[in-house]
Amino acid sequence: MGDYSNDEVAAAFAEYRRLGVGEHDWPGWANLFTEEATYIEHFLGNYTGRDQIREWIVSCMDEYANMSLWMDWWVVEDDRVALYIWNNLPDPTGTGKRYGFPNTTVLHYAGERQWDYEEDFYNPADATRVWTEWFNDGGRPDTPIDRSLQGIDDWAPAVPTTPHSRDEVETEFHAYAARGALAVKTGDWHQWADQFTDDARYREHHYGTFNGQGEIRKWITETMGPFPEMFFPVDHYLIDGNRVVAAIPNKLPDPTGGDTEYAFNVHVILHYAGNGKWSYEEDVYNPKEAHNCVGSWVKAGGTPPGAAS
Repeated sequence: MGDYSNDEVAAAFAEYRRLGVGEHDWPGWANLFTEEATYIEHFLGNYTGRDQIREWIVSCMDEYANMSLWMDWWVVEDDRVALYIWNNLPDPTGTGKRYGFPNTTVLHYAGERQWDYEEDFYNPADATRVWTEWFNDGGRPDTPIDRSLQGIDDWAPAVPTTPHSRDEVETEFHAYAARGALAVKTGDWHQWADQFTDDARYREHHYGTFNGQGEIRKWITETMGPFPEMFFPVDHYLIDGNRVVAAIPNKLPDPTGGDTEYAFNVHVILHYAGNGKWSYEEDVYNPKEAHNCVGSWVKAGGTPPGAAS
């Protein structure tokens, strides 16, 4: 358990939403962070301390004054909050066309309605694609904001509603992690793919979306084959009904035998469907970090994909 009640954390998070999503009061929002807070933005940079966070967020959001925000869901557990938020641009065409991309966030609560950690996950290529298309379709800085915009329909399936106990969901999440470890040890990713329902969906923010266990199996076996040494220790996880949200670093061992870390962080969302099966997974991360991680590892002596072992 955390040091604070869920009610206290939830109340602090309500203020975080009000000032940011609701009012776009970015100086006030920045004041919700501690003086020594850490903010990791996996594309725009890392910021240390409330003053740096304030300077960055105010200047950044001034550039995107017509971008509205909509929070799809959030999970509050112990001292952490995980959330899923949409960044939406107003339609310049008048046809109802959507311009939006999501990101996920992890927050850590520090007491006294302040946060000492935030980490944002998304694929910058998605943001670039959306902004480029919006601009090419006539979007401009003076295009009026549209606060009615929410998420894109059918981006993700609904969370299964059949009730399962927390103990069952948590046990199956540990089994999910164990299957990943077994796949690393044995090279058998088929047993990992078996845990998805026949009609499961897997949204991977770099490789694309895979529909059905067969597509998931084909993708994971082809993708992970070149990286038999990669492993996936769970940093933390939160559970809300049949939804699990976990931070899972993807790591490669130091090829020199030392303790240098080669890793990139991935935010994973899972929907539990019962009977030991998952009906949805979404992996959110910056693919450039993955590329840089593998590149550094190869430079240090790791065996590159496709090379003879």
